Amino acid sequence: MPPGGYDGSAPTRYSRRGHISGSRSLPGRGLQDATGHILPEPELAARIGAVLDTDDSQVVLYCGGGISAAGAALALTLLGRTDVSVYDGSLEEWSKDPARPLESGS
Repeated sequence: MPPGGYDGSAPTRYSRRGHISGSRSLPGRGLQDATGHILPEPELAARIGAVLDTDDSQVVLYCGGGISAAGAALALTLLGRTDVSVYDGSLEEWSKDPARPLESGS
């Protein structure tokens, strides 16, 4: 999710702004080059490594509706991660339930 969507500072189409508590921001578009191809492995590993430690396990990805998260899941899988899943309801589903926590800020 882009920074403004993640920290809640940008208007969105979702019921509430912010990010799921405990999550980290790894925008899927940042894992692609200008032509939409996944970055070469060394650059991809560096970008992902800036957000996720290699010992982080059970990575659950989400975005607004699951599409960008699927691309990030592919990138992680290409790097050898086998503990990756996608929350396909993503923020669109999560934000509809006021009982589910959302945080703002980075």
